[in-house]
Amino acid sequence: MTHSCYMVFLFMFGLAWPVEGTSFMPRQEEVEETLLTEFAATFRASATKDHIIKLEAGLKPMYDAVPSQADGRLSPSVVRYVLHRFFTQRGWFIVGLEPGNNGAGNSTSGEDSTDLKALQEWVPSYMTAFLEKMSGGKGTSLRELAILAGTLEDLIHKETVARLNQSFEALELPINAKLAEKDVSEVLEVFMMIYMLGGDFSVKGPTHVRHAHNVFVQKLNDWTGKQEWMQRVLKSLYPNFDLGLDFEALSGVAEEIGARYGEYNKLECRSLKDTLLEMESQKAGRVRLPDFYKKSLDGVFEFNEKIEYLRALGAVDETDPKNPLVIISNYVASRPNCFDASSFYVVCCPDQCEPLMGKLENAIASEMGLPEQIMQLVSALSSETVTAPRKLSSTLEKHLFSIAKSNEGNVPLHGRLFAQWMHHAFPRECPFPHAGGANPQTADEWLQETGETSKVSTEDLKAHVEGDTEQKPKGAAARRHHDYVENELQWSAVEKPLLPFGHSARSQPRSTLRAGAVLSMVLSMACGLVYATKVLLAGTDEQKCLPNLGFGHGSADFEKVADKML
Repeated sequence: MTHSCYMVFLFMFGLAWPVEGTSFMPRQEEVEETLLTEFAATFRASATKDHIIKLEAGLKPMYDAVPSQADGRLSPSVVRYVLHRFFTQRGWFIVGLEPGNNGAGNSTSGEDSTDLKALQEWVPSYMTAFLEKMSGGKGTSLRELAILAGTLEDLIHKETVARLNQSFEALELPINAKLAEKDVSEVLEVFMMIYMLGGDFSVKGPTHVRHAHNVFVQKLNDWTGKQEWMQRVLKSLYPNFDLGLDFEALSGVAEEIGARYGEYNKLECRSLKDTLLEMESQKAGRVRLPDFYKKSLDGVFEFNEKIEYLRALGAVDETDPKNPLVIISNYVASRPNCFDASSFYVVCCPDQCEPLMGKLENAIASEMGLPEQIMQLVSALSSETVTAPRKLSSTLEKHLFSIAKSNEGNVPLHGRLFAQWMHHAFPRECPFPHAGGANPQTADEWLQETGETSKVSTEDLKAHVEGDTEQKPKGAAARRHHDYVENELQWSAVEKPLLPFGHSARSQPRSTLRAGAVLSMVLSMACGLVYATKVLLAGTDEQKCLPNLGFGHGSADFEKVADKML
């Protein structure tokens, strides 16, 4: 489950390591080209335009519910928040869109920093900043938000194709040939190995590649299951391919594997969560640290993170310092249970609170909700561990009306207090939002920052377990125990907006934008069309679009041009 199994492969066998050319990272011009080509596609009938419209439909519930500016457009911080949540539904955590990342300090060109994380994080921030300049700083519309999502997908697709090409080269297969079924299977297996190693693969030659593959599958749990799933994806796209498949066809298969892998990963995430629920303590959604470590000694999962590392991840409840508890929902979604599948994203266990929040946002269609409406909606929501309909406890009701009392009778859906309330309502699905935040570090990043390993030694694990004398029931037995009360978790009254706006500045429906904003959007799209047409007809043009049209990036310049056009 954890990324460490892949690292064992890297370091023990030396068959894969980061080298120049093994990771796809676009230049600034490539990001602009992709973004503006997406803009251009929205002006004509095309599969790309249809896809953008589909993305709009998927983004609209969140777009309608998050805080906006007076004209209904979104600020860059809100755009990153929405895109982060949108892609987590696939199990993709886009680098640079994580909560708390506001783009500050990142390289604007993607070429000035030698730090790999900085190189990865610059892309979303640069895209949103570039779009802001195009619109004269007026914010992002729903269509533009969908274009940003589509651009990220396109960049990821280009990386996927590059890795497939890497598989062909490693196996010394001709790029223009049609491959028979045996070769197709081998190419996809090598592609999947490179995918799971995050692109860090430099082995060349069929003999060496096959040896590396044999070592990899021996060290990886459930390779057979992944192999069978990959074949099902292939067969779903090409039930019969007697005449063979070429590189273009296999590119579609590889892209589908990447797109669907988050769904496959849910099965392993479910197993991880079920294992933790078997150890659940008297407190809902929590596991005692000795029980957590005990499972490390006799179970499938590692469960050996130091408490200091768990604390940094936000995965530990220390309400009682003498009895620290691992928070199940926070731990399952934490960084150690992800792997770096791409230069752009890591595959993690999906946030199981996201579909619950999505249903609320879809029903409320605003950043604020009345407590009575929220109580009614939540009482009808089911999850893996909560059966609806149910009567919410008086404790939950009291906390929700307390939030509303501090906000003129409404509940902000995107603040820390409501996220905490959702954790109380769904303690095994919704993460607990620590007032001080959390740091989604990998074990390697933790080691680099602290100089210490993130793992407890086997000797210390045994000491924790042997020193534990508590005999209270766990899991299902704990949930039946008379001391068990689902919603009686500690409540912290610290509010912290998850987004930069408190109450919305919106003064009119989003469909009735100011004339200036509409003109700005039209000019922006025209600019994109001109630039993208240049790109499509003449290749990459490094000149910037806005200067070519005769005005700068400022909103004042935009208004001058608009006046002339009128």
